[in-house]
Amino acid sequence: MQYDFLIFGGTGLQGRICARDLLESGYSVLLAGRDPGGISDLLENKKAGFESINLTEEAAIPAVIRKSEADVVVNCAELVFNIPIMKACLKTERSCTDLGGLQDITREQFKLDSAFRKKGLLTITGCGSTPGIVNVMAAHGLKQLGSVEAIKLGFAWDSNIKTFVVPYSMQSIFYEFTQPPVIFRDGRFVKGNRIECLGTFDFKEVGRQTVYCIVHSEVYTFSRYFKHKGIGNVHYMAGFPEHSLKAIQALIDLGFHSPNKIVIDQCTMSPLDFTIRALKQLPIPRGYREVENLWVKVDGTKRGKGVITEMNCIVKTVKGWESAGTNVGTGRTISIMSQMLKRGLIPQTGVYAPEAVIPPDLFFKELAMRKMYVYQDGERIN
Repeated sequence: MQYDFLIFGGTGLQGRICARDLLESGYSVLLAGRDPGGISDLLENKKAGFESINLTEEAAIPAVIRKSEADVVVNCAELVFNIPIMKACLKTERSCTDLGGLQDITREQFKLDSAFRKKGLLTITGCGSTPGIVNVMAAHGLKQLGSVEAIKLGFAWDSNIKTFVVPYSMQSIFYEFTQPPVIFRDGRFVKGNRIECLGTFDFKEVGRQTVYCIVHSEVYTFSRYFKHKGIGNVHYMAGFPEHSLKAIQALIDLGFHSPNKIVIDQCTMSPLDFTIRALKQLPIPRGYREVENLWVKVDGTKRGKGVITEMNCIVKTVKGWESAGTNVGTGRTISIMSQMLKRGLIPQTGVYAPEAVIPPDLFFKELAMRKMYVYQDGERIN
């Protein structure tokens, strides 16, 4: 069977969300991953299929791409697989989307730009909520500004039941919490620390929350794409409710984030692997709901006068998608951007972040259809 899309990481949380959105949009999808146990509901759809793959065996990636016959590859796997999957797409001449790779991996991805251009292919990296939605909001917010001095951006979220539920990829969370953030300050990349770059703000729908600087790819891509606006400063800031922040910090303090292999009951694995598996077993409390504010604040000039413009996207738990919480903002967004690529709405070739190629008005309309609403300076625009 020829599929419209191939999803790597198709059995993980974001892959499942993306696949469901694509299937409900009428497309056929091949989900590639290790354990089909969690996607039995999706496989009831005749347009869905499953292919077993271990992405650490890089030679197997091109074979699965060819087998799918899909012309768009969607990468919802962990960020360490971004480069191998991109290289497999070059080898098989496919375009692809992914969820982003923080700064170091994103830099490596852009080194493949000329190779993708030569083959007339496109990679869009960072197609989730953040990076993803915030990138497109930033591009929209900057359109009417003459110059830009600084951009602050990030996310804040909370839940109605104050119990720990895995917010998103624990591997990414542990990395973000333990690596020094790279900040774009006065036109230069510098290493900061989470405590140095913090603030407490009132966030629409979320309330008052303290946010901390963490390492994130937008700092790199914004400095790249908004250079013509004279941008000098970019700070990325993450906010977690207190109950979630304490749980994450406790796991780190106890060493459960370590990738170093150890022997546990005659089984060799890392504390990180064990933690990820264990946390997958946590039940989501009945009636649990989340709300997330994805935000961008731009300090610039308009007609020679200093202005500050703010963009927000509010993502909430959606009826019928309760188990996904606000992760719908990531999984459904990469579905939207992948559909745009397949439909020929993005003519560029090469490697790009969303702020450079995603048409904001059409994208915001698609978000609204999925109950994700965008605001500019307090007024809803979709």
